[in-house]
Formats: sequence, structure tokens, C-alpha cells
Amino acid sequence: MVQFFPIIINYDGYHDFRLKYPLATIHFLLSIVGYKYKIEIPESAICPLLFTDGTFQNLFGYPENVLNWLHYLDADNPINLLHFIFMNEKYSVYELMLEMDKFFRERDEISIEKERGDRLRISDRDGNPFNLIRTGELYKFENDAKERVIKFIQVLARLTGWEYQITNWSWGNLKLYKFIKQDFQGNKLTICNRNFDNFIVTNPLSWAMTSGVNIEFTMEKPDKL
Repeated sequence: MVQFFPIIINYDGYHDFRLKYPLATIHFLLSIVGYKYKIEIPESAICPLLFTDGTFQNLFGYPENVLNWLHYLDADNPINLLHFIFMNEKYSVYELMLEMDKFFRERDEISIEKERGDRLRISDRDGNPFNLIRTGELYKFENDAKERVIKFIQVLARLTGWEYQITNWSWGNLKLYKFIKQDFQGNKLTICNRNFDNFIVTNPLSWAMTSGVNIEFTMEKPDKL
């Protein structure tokens, strides 16, 4: 199965990729940056920081992996910001569930049909632009979609104490690229050294081993960055 999907980047060419592991990129960065710079994290920020990239589900779905990462990132050290997030004495499992539920309800107030409040849909199943308006060769987000995103960002800002800087966000002047997403199972490939070597030679834009029998990947076509 071949699936097309668009990626939006700023016209100046910046693009970002997310690290894939049981926590989220922000936890990885906090564990590094927090040793050099003083970063204030109130207790109200714990729920959104556990929500990021599905970390809350991963805690109990993949406990061995999560514990390995926490140990690797030195979360056992009390001066590490991750210690405050993941080993906070205030939250029992039950208390954490109650707080996460409050966060989900606040998120749901922003949601509309088929679009959760914490997500911005940019394409349909066929890869056609969604929530986007074309302006010449570039694109901008529809106002309703933009306002929903800003509402959710402002919820995060209030809970974390990290100010939403509107000048650091781009909602227009965007260029659209369309890439192909595939996986080994869809191509009837097994994971073995020969297939993996042949796959790497194709120079995928990104890839992730999503299970013991499958690799999902993105090919830089029909467009190229």
C-alpha cells in the first residue's frame, strides 16, 4: 500500500524531525538543557508533559522501555528535571489519572468532529491539503483551524508557565511537499539483513521500526526538500 501525505514547512526551508522513543523529545531536551539552564516547571505542567507524544500511555504499555530511558536520562538524580516530572511524590496512580482526566476534558472542549483539540489535520486520506488555503505558490492555515491550535497552545502555556510567543509561530507563507509513506508489510517484505540493506540503499527520508515484523518509512517523492 502506498500512501501520500503532505508536509508543511516554512518557506525559508526549516523542517524538523521528532525522535522516536517511549518518552518524548521534550523530555530528552529537558534532561540535557536543565543541567545548564534553570527551567521552572510547576506541578501543573506535569500532565501536559506526560501527555506529549502519548507518554502517559507508554508508561504502562511499555514499562521496561520507559524505565530504561529514565535511567539512561539520569531521572534518578533529584536535580534532574525528569525526576520532578516522573517521580513526583504528590501523584499516586489514582491522583495522576484524575489530573490527566481534567487535562483531557479541557482538550476535548477545543475538539470538533473528527479533529481532536491537540491535533492539526493538514491532509485527507489521499494526501490532499486539509485546513489549508492556497495563496499563490504558498499556503496558509484556515482561520478556524489556526484558532483551535492557538487555544490548545494557550492551555499548555497556562499549565506550564511557558509563554506563547506569537512571533515565533508561522501560520502562513508555507510551502507544501508531498511524500510517500510505505511499510515493509504493505510491500510484503520480511525484516532480514538483505531486505534491510536494500531498503537503506533507497535513502528513505525517515523510517521507524514500529514492531518486530514491520518498518514504516517515508520516501522523498514525488517532491524533494
